[in-house]
Amino acid sequence: MKSKRLRRLQIGTIVVLFLYMLMVVYPLVVVLQHGKLFGVVTNLSQRWQNGASESGKTAQELQDDFRVFAQDFSNALQVQRDLLFDYFVVNVAMIGFLGWSTFMIFRIKREVDHDV
Repeated sequence: MKSKRLRRLQIGTIVVLFLYMLMVVYPLVVVLQHGKLFGVVTNLSQRWQNGASESGKTAQELQDDFRVFAQDFSNALQVQRDLLFDYFVVNVAMIGFLGWSTFMIFRIKREVDHDV
């Protein structure tokens, strides 16, 4: 009976460890996937700060540039929000698993102590 509980605890620990390792790799994939987006935001904001009005653009062209900048910035914030939410959910799940794991270890230890 104790071996079944220990085996379940080991399997659960391995699964959670694997999922947590995936969550470490996930933001790297997201940032690389949206790297172009973040590059556009950086380039456009630098151009905006360097005085795009001096280049002879019309007000309509400046509005279009600003609209593109605002949309890209909004997308970058949405990606950031999604990553933060994912990390919140994963951390809550990890805390729950660690609590369950600690509880199971104490139960198994108590059973072993009673058998001796």
